[in-house]
Amino acid sequence: MEDSYADKIDTTITKESSMVDTSWQIDQQIEAEVQSGAYTFEEPEVIMDPYQISPLTGVAVFQTDEEYRVRVTVKGKTKEADITGVTVKAKGHRVPIIGLYPKTENSVKLELLDDNDQTIKEMELKVQTDGLPEEMDDMVSVEKSSGESAYGLTIISGQGVYYPFAYDVNGDIRWYLNHRTSTYGVFQLSNGNYIMQDNYGYVSSVTKSFPAVLYEMDYLGRAVQMYLVPHGTHHEIIEKEPDGNLLILTSTLQDHVDDKIIELDRKSGEIVNSLEMTELFGNDYTRDNIDWVHLNTVSYQAEDDTILISPRNLNSGVKLNWTTHEIVWILANPEVFKGTKYEKYVLTPDSDFLWHYRQHTVYQIDTDLDGNPDTVEITMFDNHRNPEADYYDHEKGSFVTVYAVNEKEKTVSLLKKLKVVKANVTSNTIYDADSGHIFGMCGTVKSGTAKTGMTYEFDYESGEILNQYYINKNYYRAIELKANYETMSEAMQQPENYIKGTLRPLMETTARIAEPTQQLSEGLNFKLTAGILFAEMRNRQVSQIIFKGENKSYVYDQSFLKLREEDYLLRTESIPIPLTTLEKGTYQIYCVYQDGYYDTAQTITIK
Repeated sequence: MEDSYADKIDTTITKESSMVDTSWQIDQQIEAEVQSGAYTFEEPEVIMDPYQISPLTGVAVFQTDEEYRVRVTVKGKTKEADITGVTVKAKGHRVPIIGLYPKTENSVKLELLDDNDQTIKEMELKVQTDGLPEEMDDMVSVEKSSGESAYGLTIISGQGVYYPFAYDVNGDIRWYLNHRTSTYGVFQLSNGNYIMQDNYGYVSSVTKSFPAVLYEMDYLGRAVQMYLVPHGTHHEIIEKEPDGNLLILTSTLQDHVDDKIIELDRKSGEIVNSLEMTELFGNDYTRDNIDWVHLNTVSYQAEDDTILISPRNLNSGVKLNWTTHEIVWILANPEVFKGTKYEKYVLTPDSDFLWHYRQHTVYQIDTDLDGNPDTVEITMFDNHRNPEADYYDHEKGSFVTVYAVNEKEKTVSLLKKLKVVKANVTSNTIYDADSGHIFGMCGTVKSGTAKTGMTYEFDYESGEILNQYYINKNYYRAIELKANYETMSEAMQQPENYIKGTLRPLMETTARIAEPTQQLSEGLNFKLTAGILFAEMRNRQVSQIIFKGENKSYVYDQSFLKLREEDYLLRTESIPIPLTTLEKGTYQIYCVYQDGYYDTAQTITIK
């Protein structure tokens, strides 16, 4: 979609800038301050929450006579809690400040660095911040702390945490977003940015709705890219390779959900590869289950052109060729596929060990943890929940799990199984090669009727718990905050063709469109952003939106979706409708709302 398409539209509907356009407008103002020459290293200007989305951040603006890099350090309550980064070399400086304490006069140290990274001058800023939102008070409690961590800041996002936040080794929240995200939160990118699932723009299915609008952002809150995914997204958005295409978990939507993988070209937005799970497993496991497979992880191995996926409801990790879509192996209790045509792909265990069930985050890592060059290591979070299976062991707790797979011999060994508190769903495991630590992020821990979370940091070799934190809400994943200070210290490039991807289009209709005899006064609201019409409604109350033109008419039809979970009728969602299909002319907007036919009293003119 062309970014300029919105300029071709006149309408009675409220227009709003996209997050990318808003970021660009703010960034120009910041750059004007940098170039004004009004601020020096000794007396910089500090702009708090520069992009109005990340309150515990700021930018220090000043100029120097010579080009320097700048080291910035937000002083922590302990030395281990310092948050540090280094900018690009420049005369005009915009120094990103990440990791401020809330409701505190923060000490921020700035150092000018020469070509040898030696400090030639330093100064200290005092930066005052406001308090946290009330819902974030007492969000993190320290259960155990060694005083040191492999992570400077740990992000919690998704599920019950709609406003992502990050805490330090002492359990203090030092970063958060005041923009509501969708169900699965944020996903780290290799360039120091992250992908955010926006909470505005959902596509419907036979059950829940899925976020279809993604933003790529930095940790100051600056949005630089917008992605559209026609069938929405869910558990995973990950780079195929560093700075490469995006592998996205999506859904077929018709009869099933959480059952499809796509590869989105990062530059064009085109879908260049896709795979539906029925192509792998046919209808052998679908039965009448909407969520029969429940994909929650995908990742790519370039050395053999394979992807590794986690179909949770098949209790498996599955490796397959991404070009041919042929299964390479299946990591599962052999009982899962016993007597089926998939049995031949199942790895043979080298001993009798405790298997995984309803797992999350199945990833192949580069570190050789068993000293055997013929094996590859696989990490996963074993939620360990499968009570309906005869072979289930009913072991209490969940587990941080590491396997070694010998792909030539088709065997598997269990290298590590560290017990953590029971996490029924969500959660993730991360191995950190630099420190030799492994993390168990327990996203959904039930305590009576309440849902909370826990995070663990272990020494991999000894299995000792180094750090443990209680999270006062359930969440989807916990990840390391990896900010890129160099790119954050550079001016934003003017957005050009920043909208990548497609949405389900309007369809031309030849049916005669009658003029409604009644006008809709409530139940449906519109806004127009970047050439996309967002229709906000109580879920499924609007089955058709009709654009009646002078010569042609178009319809966005959801009537074919038969809702199978009534809980979703209680939710409000916004449907993104691309207007690029519309020919030039003026269109009246009608709708079918709760089986009534209405005029919305809104018009759109395409110039």
